[in-house]
Amino acid sequence: MRDILFNPFSPNHKIPVGSVKNSDNVLITINIVKEYNIYQMHLVIRNDENQETHRLEMQKKEADRDYNAYSVSFKIEHTGLFWYFFEFSDSYGSHFIGANRDLDGVLTDYYPISWQMLVHQEFLGKLDWLKGKIMYQIMVDRFHSSGAVTQKPGTVLHSDWHDVPNYESQKGVVLNNDFFGGNLRGIIEKLDYLRELNVGVIYLNPIFESPSNHKYDTSDYSKIDSMFGTEDDFRVLCEQAAQKGISVIFDGVFNHTGDDSRYFNKYGHYPELGAYQSRSSKYFTWYDFIRFPDKYACWWGFKTLPTVNQNDPNYLKFITGKFGIIDKWLTLGAKGVRLDVVDELNDNFLDQIYARAKANNPENLVLGEVWEDASTKMAYERRRKYLRGTQMDSVMNYPLKNAIIDFLNHDNLTGLVIQIRHLINNYPKHVLDCLMNHLGTHDTVRLLSNFANANPDNLSKEQQSQYKMSETEFQNAIMKLKMASAIQFTLPGVPSIFYGDEAGIEGFRDPFCRKTFPWDNINQEILEWYKKLGKIRQNEVYVDGVYLEESTGNNVFAFSRQKGAERIMTIVNNNNSDVNYAVNYGYDLIDENPVVGKVFVPKKSAKIIQIK
Repeated sequence: MRDILFNPFSPNHKIPVGSVKNSDNVLITINIVKEYNIYQMHLVIRNDENQETHRLEMQKKEADRDYNAYSVSFKIEHTGLFWYFFEFSDSYGSHFIGANRDLDGVLTDYYPISWQMLVHQEFLGKLDWLKGKIMYQIMVDRFHSSGAVTQKPGTVLHSDWHDVPNYESQKGVVLNNDFFGGNLRGIIEKLDYLRELNVGVIYLNPIFESPSNHKYDTSDYSKIDSMFGTEDDFRVLCEQAAQKGISVIFDGVFNHTGDDSRYFNKYGHYPELGAYQSRSSKYFTWYDFIRFPDKYACWWGFKTLPTVNQNDPNYLKFITGKFGIIDKWLTLGAKGVRLDVVDELNDNFLDQIYARAKANNPENLVLGEVWEDASTKMAYERRRKYLRGTQMDSVMNYPLKNAIIDFLNHDNLTGLVIQIRHLINNYPKHVLDCLMNHLGTHDTVRLLSNFANANPDNLSKEQQSQYKMSETEFQNAIMKLKMASAIQFTLPGVPSIFYGDEAGIEGFRDPFCRKTFPWDNINQEILEWYKKLGKIRQNEVYVDGVYLEESTGNNVFAFSRQKGAERIMTIVNNNNSDVNYAVNYGYDLIDENPVVGKVFVPKKSAKIIQIK
């Protein structure tokens, strides 16, 4: 029997679980064995912003035969990040109870590690159109071509759809100017395919005019790149997708532009004077010149990506004003925006982006690129306010992606369980249900290639370009892909498929993770698996059902989601031997068989069981 029972992950100890609204009454309860002769118990709360501390006296009552319960109810009416621990006194003096890695309470005579509590305001919009859905990320050039390609000067157009993307540098620079001809019309032609996967949201990598294939070096925010199509193509894509129950979000790159842009115009490709060309340019104040014109602020030292002055009123109005860039693309049919390199955007800019998106429609999504825990993120020595209800609805869930891969590759089950606990404790429920739960993006190794025998750090670019898994290696990778995606599709949040993962694309880091979709060579085993997960995902429990831990250990990970009387359990066996998992009555949604008494889970596999 444990002396101390407290974990904010449990509603027995904290209501509500997770981040709290500034209108919520919060109830904290800690159970202590009766042998402790406690005089006074206090909850100590510290404000992260100003370090002010408040001590709240807790009330004692008998919990059961073995424990006394100490409780306190309170409300924090302003948003912010707070930390808390317990302090009590007895005949031996003062003692503390703080958090361990599992978030369980542990006794110490020293200043303890605190638990986290984020306080947020009500988010604008419920985003019911997103919760419970499946996201599909598309790099337009690499997905599908409608056959009509308008090649721009300065680009290389591959004649073979199956070519490896160019990776060799020219004079020390990789130009990223090779294209395959994918376009918006090509996506329109494949909407029925996406519906077969039960996709409900398309996330488009940047589509605005720029010289590169990745388009994170924007030339003109107001125009679709001509190699991708037209403004009308975008409008039609949004309309036809909506008719099939699919929403579209676009990628907003607002921290920097390209140097080859109508705004900077370093090479004179645009008729209007750019900031690089003249101090009299109307865009001059958008940029920070250290020594005009050749020395200027740029993103991470890349001279091709001059950073914008986010405090410039003209730039702010251009992006976030009424009828500005955010308004334009949302009005044309997009349902939201993904914000690139959010850590580089200041609070005022983020507030204005969010406000404009929500003024257009409260149900629009604002999603941020954050690689760490977004609730406590520090950037440039400042605590960020991403999830407090004024900047973003949700973020890309890199911490979960890393924990899932680590579990499957290195048997780190504890790390995965703890990571999920921290996400649920740290994030607002609205954010949690909208999380972009991906297992790979345009910036990472392909999902299958995470499970290759080779480490890309030990391979040259040429070796990476030629690497293909052996048949045994590939089959082992498929087993791990199935386990990873079973976890991904059944946890809180929105599972996101990077185009082609469901088809069996291999590839290490950029540009090899950005290969074209293999329409004539789809791996049917993987595709059918994703279709099955898509069908299972339609259950209402995956919209906003609570997450419950199940009996977990010995490299077997189990959890369930519950909403009302409905409960569905996920069991993942990461062992090299089969296991039987106890379940009284249920239905196997993978094999479509009834379950009585136990579930047989083969080695390196996953089961999803509807509990009866």
